[in-house]
Amino acid sequence: MIIRIDDAPYGVEVESPLLYGQVPGQPIWEGGLYLDLLLPTPRLARTSPAILYLHHGGWRSGDRSYGTYPWNGTVLAAHGFVVASASYRFSSVARFPAQLHDAKAAVRWLRARAGAYGIDPDRIGVLGDSSGGQLAGLLGTTGHRADLEGECGSPGWSSSVQAVVTRCAPTDFGSLPHDAAEVLDALFGGPPAETTSLRQLASPLFHVSDQAAPFLIVHGTRDETVPFEQAQQMAQKLAEHDVPVTLHAIDGGFHNLLPDIDPPWGSEPWTDLGWLTLEFFRRTLRHCEAGG
Repeated sequence: MIIRIDDAPYGVEVESPLLYGQVPGQPIWEGGLYLDLLLPTPRLARTSPAILYLHHGGWRSGDRSYGTYPWNGTVLAAHGFVVASASYRFSSVARFPAQLHDAKAAVRWLRARAGAYGIDPDRIGVLGDSSGGQLAGLLGTTGHRADLEGECGSPGWSSSVQAVVTRCAPTDFGSLPHDAAEVLDALFGGPPAETTSLRQLASPLFHVSDQAAPFLIVHGTRDETVPFEQAQQMAQKLAEHDVPVTLHAIDGGFHNLLPDIDPPWGSEPWTDLGWLTLEFFRRTLRHCEAGG
């Protein structure tokens, strides 16, 4: 399948599904982990940066197909990036850190397959929305943590990333609204009193160091699900460690980034954010369309 965006220099070829990993101890038909790969076509003359997209859905729903929305992976691939949109285990089948193990395996897979797909293994970014943004934030802050790698595939390759975009993402599970209890108790396997250390382990804010990747943080100032203060605190802590960070606030935006809390997530303002994301990855991953 070939996708095109008006005035973009490349078409987008989609390869799907591709097996990027497997849950340890499970047969392939139950524990297989898959991604969709979006490739600029015609292929670039030189290697390109790669971007991993991680979808939203409260760690219990959602689909990797969200990565093919025009404002997500498609706009990036149409401008010369290789984009992988990965599924990860839901909280109904595995508690955290299974989801992070899957995300890290997807990054390792991109490096292991770099030669086959024209990827520069030293230029890999990650983009995530809401729950996917939390995983993206962890990828950007825990690349040096061998204990968080998991065993889901492509051992021996680095899971570090060189640039991160998070949108509407939680960064501190110790200060989320109480109405998120059902979702979070499922993710961590119990209430806060019994899972305090696990919740801190899952909080990107507590992993920030001078080894973190550059961040673009997008957040609505009236977010009813993840308080805007979490984005501010994450940006401040990254800055304190001299990590390049941009906080892009959506004035009056709720969790859907709209000024109205009720409408479902749609094309606005996500289309504009797609272009913002493209420019961020161009800058941080040193990418130009002419030859990569």
